[in-house]
Amino acid sequence: MQTGDKETMGDKLVAGPETQKSNCRFQASKAKDGKPTIKLEIFHQTVASLAGMTVEFELMGGTTSQQANALVEAVNDRIIAIVLTQP
Repeated sequence: MQTGDKETMGDKLVAGPETQKSNCRFQASKAKDGKPTIKLEIFHQTVASLAGMTVEFELMGGTTSQQANALVEAVNDRIIAIVLTQP
């Protein structure tokens, strides 16, 4: 059984992996070279591991801005949070 980030073994609590979670959304953008990318926006800066960092996804060559926008719309309809777990 798991309780938060602690795991129970019988009546003992043992430290489990640390998990950080934050609501997020994706945004179509362009890299410095003009190619479309997808940027991850994290709300409320509650994921300390990513503080001050930018997360962008490079798309396959030939991907148009319109395709990037369609992809962003699709993932924003289904993904609501980022979850990072550090063992």
